[in-house]
Amino acid sequence: TNRQVILTRSRLMMGHVPINISIRTSPSLETEVLQASEDAYQLAQQIEETISEYQPDSEISCLNQNAGIRGCPLSAPTWELLKQSLKISEKTNFAFDIRFNSLTQDGVRGAILFNETSREAYLPNRNTRLGVGAIGKGFIVDQMIEFLQSRGFKNVLISGGGDLRANGGPWEIAIQKPGGLPGEFEQKRIISNLAIATSGTYEQPGHIVDPRSMDKVARDQSVSVEADNLTLADALATAFFVLGKEKYKTYLKDFPNIKVHWVEATKP
Repeated sequence: TNRQVILTRSRLMMGHVPINISIRTSPSLETEVLQASEDAYQLAQQIEETISEYQPDSEISCLNQNAGIRGCPLSAPTWELLKQSLKISEKTNFAFDIRFNSLTQDGVRGAILFNETSREAYLPNRNTRLGVGAIGKGFIVDQMIEFLQSRGFKNVLISGGGDLRANGGPWEIAIQKPGGLPGEFEQKRIISNLAIATSGTYEQPGHIVDPRSMDKVARDQSVSVEADNLTLADALATAFFVLGKEKYKTYLKDFPNIKVHWVEATKP
C-alpha cells in the first residue's frame, strides 16, 4: 500500500527551455499532483513576466526604460531577486553582475538604489541596464519548489536547461559532457536535497560576458556548482566560469557548503 510513483510533466518556458517537474508521491494523489504542478507552472510564468528583461512590461524592463529618469515599484519576487543578486555580486568581486547588460562601462558600475518605504528601485545612471539571465531561472525554480512544498509535496525534482534542484530524494541525475554528443554524460549520480547549475559556452558560444571588462568569455570547459538552492548555484556557476579554474578558488571561503566541478570539453 506504500507504493510510490514518479509523475513527470514538461513545459517550454523562459525562452523555450523545457522545464520538467517530477513529483514522487502516492498513486492516489495523481489529480492533486497535476493541479499543483499546473499551479507551479503558472507561478513560474508570473515571475518570468515580472523579472525578465525580454518582457517589455516586466518590472526589470521598467527599471531599464527609466534609468536616469525615475524609480519603479517592485513586487516581492523582483525586490528579493535584486537584493540577492547584489549580495552575490559583491562576494564574487562582480564576476557575476546583473548590470552586465549595460550600455557602457560606467553603466555597469552604476548604482541600484532601493527605497524601503515605497518598495521602489531606481537606476540613477542612464546607461545602466539589468539582465537576470544568469540567475533568473534558478530563482524561478526555487520559487516553484517552495510552492510545491507548501502544497505538501516534499519529494520534487525540477530541471531545466542543464540546471536542477532536488527536494527530498533519492533522485538519479546525469551531467552532460561539454561539447559531447546529446546524451553523452559525464557521470550519473544519486542526489537528495541539492541544487546543481552548470555554466559553459558549448551550447551558446559567446553568451557569457565578464561584467568587469564587458568581454565575452570563452573556455573549453564547463563548471557545475552544487548548493542548497538554485538561485545561488546558478549565479555562482556564471561567476566561476568568468573567473576561471584558478581564480575562482579565492572566493570559496565566502560560500560554505558549495561544491564545484570543472569538466573539460570533449575534443572532436
